[in-house]
Amino acid sequence: MTLRRCQADVDGANLPVEMRVAWLLALIVTGGCGGTTDLSHATLTYAVDAATDANRPLIVELSATWCKPCQIFATQVLTDPRVKEALRDVVFVSYDIDTAAGRDAMRRCHARGVPAVLGIDHDGIIRLEKFGTEPTADEFLVFMRQAHAVLGTHADGAAIKTK
Repeated sequence: MTLRRCQADVDGANLPVEMRVAWLLALIVTGGCGGTTDLSHATLTYAVDAATDANRPLIVELSATWCKPCQIFATQVLTDPRVKEALRDVVFVSYDIDTAAGRDAMRRCHARGVPAVLGIDHDGIIRLEKFGTEPTADEFLVFMRQAHAVLGTHADGAAIKTK
Protein backbone atom coordinates (compact mmCIF):
# COMPACT_ATOMS: atom_id res chain seq x y z
CA MET A 1 0.00 0.00 0.00
CA THR A 2 1.27 3.47 -0.86
CA LEU A 3 1.09 5.85 2.06
CA ARG A 4 -0.75 9.04 1.25
CA ARG A 5 -0.97 12.24 3.20
CA CYS A 6 -4.35 13.88 3.56
CA GLN A 7 -4.05 17.31 2.00
CA ALA A 8 -3.38 20.11 4.47
CA ASP A 9 -6.20 22.33 5.63
CA VAL A 10 -4.96 25.85 5.01
CA ASP A 11 -7.61 27.37 7.27
CA GLY A 12 -7.11 25.02 10.22
CA ALA A 13 -3.50 23.89 9.95
CA ASN A 14 -2.26 26.40 12.51
CA LEU A 15 -5.07 26.46 15.04
CA PRO A 16 -4.08 28.34 18.19
CA VAL A 17 -3.35 26.14 21.18
CA GLU A 18 -6.15 27.88 23.07
CA MET A 19 -8.70 26.70 20.49
CA ARG A 20 -7.40 23.14 20.66
CA VAL A 21 -7.53 23.17 24.46
CA ALA A 22 -11.06 24.60 24.46
CA TRP A 23 -12.18 21.99 21.94
CA LEU A 24 -10.61 19.16 23.94
CA LEU A 25 -12.28 20.38 27.11
CA ALA A 26 -15.61 20.38 25.29
CA LEU A 27 -14.83 16.90 24.02
CA ILE A 28 -14.15 15.63 27.53
CA VAL A 29 -17.24 17.31 29.01
CA THR A 30 -19.48 15.84 26.31
CA GLY A 31 -18.31 12.30 26.82
CA GLY A 32 -14.85 11.99 25.32
CA CYS A 33 -13.72 10.39 22.10
CA GLY A 34 -15.02 7.28 20.51
CA GLY A 35 -18.20 8.06 18.71
CA THR A 36 -20.09 9.97 21.36
CA THR A 37 -18.83 13.35 20.20
CA ASP A 38 -19.98 14.66 16.83
CA LEU A 39 -16.96 15.77 14.83
CA SER A 40 -18.78 15.36 11.53
CA HIS A 41 -18.75 19.11 10.92
CA ALA A 42 -15.07 19.51 11.77
CA THR A 43 -12.48 19.59 9.04
CA LEU A 44 -10.37 16.50 8.64
CA THR A 45 -7.27 18.40 9.73
CA TYR A 46 -9.08 19.42 12.91
CA ALA A 47 -9.96 15.76 13.54
CA VAL A 48 -6.28 14.79 13.03
CA ASP A 49 -5.27 17.48 15.51
CA ALA A 50 -7.91 16.32 18.00
CA ALA A 51 -6.69 12.72 17.77
CA THR A 52 -3.11 13.88 18.21
CA ASP A 53 -4.02 16.01 21.23
CA ALA A 54 -5.97 13.11 22.75
CA ASN A 55 -3.12 10.69 21.89
CA ARG A 56 -5.60 8.33 20.25
CA PRO A 57 -5.79 6.75 16.80
CA LEU A 58 -8.07 8.46 14.27
CA ILE A 59 -10.60 6.32 12.42
CA VAL A 60 -12.55 8.09 9.68
CA GLU A 61 -15.66 6.65 8.07
CA LEU A 62 -16.87 8.08 4.77
CA SER A 63 -20.50 7.30 4.05
CA ALA A 64 -23.66 8.66 2.46
CA THR A 65 -27.33 8.51 3.37
CA TRP A 66 -28.19 7.03 -0.06
CA CYS A 67 -25.56 4.26 0.31
CA LYS A 68 -27.27 1.02 1.35
CA PRO A 69 -24.05 -0.71 2.57
CA CYS A 70 -23.24 2.43 4.60
CA GLN A 71 -26.64 2.29 6.29
CA ILE A 72 -26.25 -1.42 7.07
CA PHE A 73 -22.84 -0.67 8.58
CA ALA A 74 -24.32 2.16 10.67
CA THR A 75 -27.32 0.18 11.92
CA GLN A 76 -25.89 -3.31 12.31
CA VAL A 77 -22.16 -2.91 12.98
CA LEU A 78 -21.69 0.44 14.72
CA THR A 79 -24.53 -0.32 17.13
CA ASP A 80 -22.94 -3.54 18.38
CA PRO A 81 -21.88 -3.09 22.04
CA ARG A 82 -18.44 -4.61 21.34
CA VAL A 83 -17.85 -2.12 18.51
CA LYS A 84 -19.01 0.77 20.70
CA GLU A 85 -16.52 -0.33 23.33
CA ALA A 86 -13.70 -0.62 20.76
CA LEU A 87 -14.46 2.89 19.47
CA ARG A 88 -14.00 4.35 22.97
CA ASP A 89 -10.22 4.04 22.52
CA VAL A 90 -10.08 6.04 19.29
CA VAL A 91 -11.26 9.30 17.82
CA PHE A 92 -13.96 8.10 15.41
CA VAL A 93 -15.39 10.54 12.88
CA SER A 94 -18.12 9.63 10.42
CA TYR A 95 -18.44 11.99 7.45
CA ASP A 96 -21.46 12.09 5.15
CA ILE A 97 -19.90 12.86 1.77
CA ASP A 98 -22.97 14.87 0.80
CA THR A 99 -22.04 17.54 3.37
CA ALA A 100 -19.32 20.15 2.99
CA ALA A 101 -17.13 18.52 5.66
CA GLY A 102 -17.67 15.08 4.11
CA ARG A 103 -16.81 16.22 0.58
CA ASP A 104 -13.75 17.94 1.98
CA ALA A 105 -12.63 14.80 3.86
CA MET A 106 -13.20 12.62 0.81
CA ARG A 107 -11.19 14.98 -1.39
CA ARG A 108 -8.33 15.27 1.09
CA CYS A 109 -8.09 11.49 1.46
CA HIS A 110 -8.43 10.86 -2.27
CA ALA A 111 -11.12 8.30 -1.49
CA ARG A 112 -12.62 6.56 -4.48
CA GLY A 113 -16.08 6.06 -3.08
CA VAL A 114 -18.18 4.98 -0.15
CA PRO A 115 -18.29 3.23 2.12
CA ALA A 116 -14.71 3.71 3.25
CA VAL A 117 -13.01 3.45 6.62
CA LEU A 118 -9.55 4.96 7.05
CA GLY A 119 -6.95 4.85 9.79
CA ILE A 120 -5.01 8.13 9.82
CA ASP A 121 -1.91 8.73 11.89
CA HIS A 122 -1.04 11.87 13.85
CA ASP A 123 0.86 13.26 10.86
CA GLY A 124 -2.24 13.03 8.66
CA ILE A 125 -1.00 9.99 6.73
CA ILE A 126 -3.47 7.28 5.80
CA ARG A 127 -2.01 4.07 7.21
CA LEU A 128 -4.95 1.74 6.84
CA GLU A 129 -7.91 1.82 4.49
CA LYS A 130 -10.90 -0.37 3.84
CA PHE A 131 -13.23 0.24 0.93
CA GLY A 132 -16.59 -1.41 1.23
CA THR A 133 -18.03 -2.25 4.62
CA GLU A 134 -17.42 -4.95 7.12
CA PRO A 135 -20.66 -6.92 7.08
CA THR A 136 -20.38 -8.04 10.69
CA ALA A 137 -19.21 -6.57 13.96
CA ASP A 138 -16.64 -9.37 14.25
CA GLU A 139 -15.04 -8.37 10.94
CA PHE A 140 -14.98 -4.69 11.88
CA LEU A 141 -13.35 -5.58 15.19
CA VAL A 142 -10.56 -7.27 13.19
CA PHE A 143 -10.11 -3.95 11.33
CA MET A 144 -10.00 -2.12 14.66
CA ARG A 145 -7.27 -4.47 15.97
CA GLN A 146 -5.29 -3.80 12.79
CA ALA A 147 -5.82 -0.07 13.25
CA HIS A 148 -4.48 -0.19 16.79
CA ALA A 149 -1.46 -2.18 15.63
CA VAL A 150 -0.72 0.18 12.73
CA LEU A 151 -1.63 3.50 14.39
CA GLY A 152 -0.48 2.68 17.91
CA THR A 153 2.97 3.09 19.38
CA HIS A 154 6.12 1.08 18.94
CA ALA A 155 7.14 -1.30 21.73
CA ASP A 156 9.47 1.38 23.09
CA GLY A 157 6.52 3.78 23.37
CA ALA A 158 7.67 6.11 20.59
CA ALA A 159 4.89 7.33 18.34
CA ILE A 160 4.97 6.16 14.75
CA LYS A 161 6.28 9.08 12.67
CA THR A 162 6.59 9.36 8.93
CA LYS A 163 8.11 12.79 8.43
